[in-house]
Amino acid sequence: MDENDPILETIDTLIRLSRLKEIEYIMGTDASERRDEIHTALKRLRPGAYLLGTGPSTVGIVSLNTDEVVLGRPATVIENSTASGPDYYATDTLFFVPREVSRSHAKVVRHMTDEDTQHAVIDLNSTCGTFINDRRVAPDEAGTVLRHGDIISLGPSRTSTYVYYRTNDMQPPTDGDLDESTASWVWLPDSDDSG
Repeated sequence: MDENDPILETIDTLIRLSRLKEIEYIMGTDASERRDEIHTALKRLRPGAYLLGTGPSTVGIVSLNTDEVVLGRPATVIENSTASGPDYYATDTLFFVPREVSRSHAKVVRHMTDEDTQHAVIDLNSTCGTFINDRRVAPDEAGTVLRHGDIISLGPSRTSTYVYYRTNDMQPPTDGDLDESTASWVWLPDSDDSG
């Protein structure tokens, strides 16, 4: 393919415009409306631990109901594919090549005791690193234990991010926050953030 092929400009333009349309949609909605949508989704979760995908390449909710969940990305066309891959993919290939997420980037492991269940993040020798609340996780560590609300970033830019979320770590519901039709509830603190 010729580097001057007009299809390349078309593809680049479409990628940029689609991202701008996402931002336009987000910024065009009211902050309280966005939080209400998040609240509605989260109160439907069963008790347990989750990764809430908050980046454009990690969007979605990942249940942490197994002993190990591997995070990464699929092989690109410039890489050899392997027989095994991560459990959950971040589609961190905006222009069809890798950016920050390694194919096997990090894993979340579950440790169960009689008193509690803990989850820890282990970096799998990723190229760009794994960060918990902007602190890099050393690849040789046994794992960084997660707390409710921790921000996990696959790479330093905070583009491919998750929030560690536990439904059973929340304060008791008040004023109708409990939805009797669901198996769990969430409590979201009031925020004065209007944006």
